[in-house]
Amino acid sequence: MKASSNVTQVTLPSISIAGAFSSHEEPVLLPGGQGNSYVSDGLVLKREEDEGIANWMAELFQSLPDSSRVRTLRPVRSKEGTWIHEGYVAWVYMEGEHVKGHYGKKLPACREFHRLIGDIEKPRFLDVPRNSWAAADMVALGEKPFDYDEEFMELYRQVQPHLRPLEARSQLVHGDLSGNILVAPQLPLAIIDFSPAWAPNGFAEGIMLADAIAWDDPPPEELEVFWKMPDIEQLAWRGALRRIAEQAEHIRWYGKDKNQAVKQARVFQKVIDFLRDREH
Repeated sequence: MKASSNVTQVTLPSISIAGAFSSHEEPVLLPGGQGNSYVSDGLVLKREEDEGIANWMAELFQSLPDSSRVRTLRPVRSKEGTWIHEGYVAWVYMEGEHVKGHYGKKLPACREFHRLIGDIEKPRFLDVPRNSWAAADMVALGEKPFDYDEEFMELYRQVQPHLRPLEARSQLVHGDLSGNILVAPQLPLAIIDFSPAWAPNGFAEGIMLADAIAWDDPPPEELEVFWKMPDIEQLAWRGALRRIAEQAEHIRWYGKDKNQAVKQARVFQKVIDFLRDREH
């Protein structure tokens, strides 16, 4: 689930939109996320602003093979055979709940997910940032300068000495895993709400590790699985930088209150301190 920013509220989709995807139930708002997803008779209806990207994403997940290690999104065509109807795309509803911890299960599922999408070509829409999160990706990966107000620069100056080039090849990744992994009994974990980014393999898991340290305060044994990943400390530094930069970008893109953005960015001081301690 993405960090809070000013998001335009959308109106409830009509029963006719649900009906276009062969559902006969009134759509109900799905909690969490950005408030643009609705449940209707085993479907999740999600509002999409860019038809081209929506079609690309549906085709991508339609093409992925099934895996016993992770459940992935599955699109549903409308009665007319299209992926999008009046701005909405339909996905098969997946059982499960958001739970803290369980990184011993979450990390392997995420690695399997990225293996499944590892050979997908870079889509052209990722060449330029489309939102604050995409802009922050580019900053964290050194593709754009970290150039923000002093409150954010104070954090950056603590991170910058620890940055070095990432060696993994770049590929399509999920840029916001935290809060988008569902756990259900007797089922593989499910990864939802795909936020496409182009980054070195492992960047997404580095963000997830930074989030775990900053938000979940897990016991050390919960994080042991991460240290088996190649270059994970460097990926976590980049993950912390991504979360700091995105708060500054929320101000630029959406006019987020600066005090709130700075407060949320400073939560990642915990990650900076944690990673520095591991180096000594």
